[in-house]
Amino acid sequence: MGMWASLDAMWEMSAEKRIFGAVLLFSWTVYLWETFLSRRQRRIYKTTTHVPLELGQIMDSETFEKSRLYQLDKSTFSFWSGLYSEIEGTLILLFGGIPYLWRLSGRFCGHAGFGPEYEITQSLVFLLLATLFSALTGLPWSLYNTFVIEEKHGFNQQTLGFFMKDAIKKFIVTQCILLPVSSLLLYIIKIGGDYFFIYAWLFTLVVSLVLVTIYADYIAPLFDKFTPLPEGKLKQEIEVMAKSIDFPLTKVYVVEGSKRSSHSNAYFYGFFKNKRIVLFDTLLEEYSVLNKDNQEESGMEPRNDGEGDSEEIKAKVKVSSSLPKRPWLSFYEQFL
Repeated sequence: MGMWASLDAMWEMSAEKRIFGAVLLFSWTVYLWETFLSRRQRRIYKTTTHVPLELGQIMDSETFEKSRLYQLDKSTFSFWSGLYSEIEGTLILLFGGIPYLWRLSGRFCGHAGFGPEYEITQSLVFLLLATLFSALTGLPWSLYNTFVIEEKHGFNQQTLGFFMKDAIKKFIVTQCILLPVSSLLLYIIKIGGDYFFIYAWLFTLVVSLVLVTIYADYIAPLFDKFTPLPEGKLKQEIEVMAKSIDFPLTKVYVVEGSKRSSHSNAYFYGFFKNKRIVLFDTLLEEYSVLNKDNQEESGMEPRNDGEGDSEEIKAKVKVSSSLPKRPWLSFYEQFL
């Protein structure tokens, strides 16, 4: 009887409260499921103490152990940061954080001379305040991840000043994209009538395609320096590999990732017949050092940066194409 009475009471609530409860239930269900999967993966990190047979040819025991300990620390950090994020979101909903922020943005607009009829302007102020709140509450977690975990495992290359400058730049660039796009989207919704959702979907699709197109050429260079890969054996063999699999490669770049991290990475991006590959400079530096050592031992002349260990680097580019993709680029990160 108690369970049925609770169900009856739930259905007697207003539609708004039922939707509110369903949103909270769904959010926590997704969080708990993802946490369960993460805990299963963490058990694998803890129990797998020797190099698996599949990796025996390409990874030694010392590197594997470093990678295992790194992933254990990352999984612990992910658990606590995820729990904080879920609790924060729940408290914001329960205590009316979103309506309060909306009223606050209205007061700011009022002081600037914009009345309630300027709802798009108020919405933009709301988005600005919301993203500022998110950036500030996420900052301690980012600092801990960079200057404790990454530093502990020897990956961090950033100073505190560089980190803060980078964070401010990211926030400004985000606002320069988010606010104009949001204003246009809100205007489309406002004038779209009964079929506003179709127009809004088409608009977001176009914006997504534009961002995919311009991201690597105009947005990413605001944060990192991109230079063409020097002519040499590595570039030639990457081009041969791309041609052999009908990959429409047009350019190969090297990005200056070493100023942030010593992780080695690679990704590719582009549409249709215009694809480009990006190699992090840490990847080239690492294999250039290996080649130099090997060639000195054999009495050969060392090669330049454009002639790194091409088979190793090409393998990494091949692997990156098979991993899950982000909206505008294919990216992978591997402990090296």
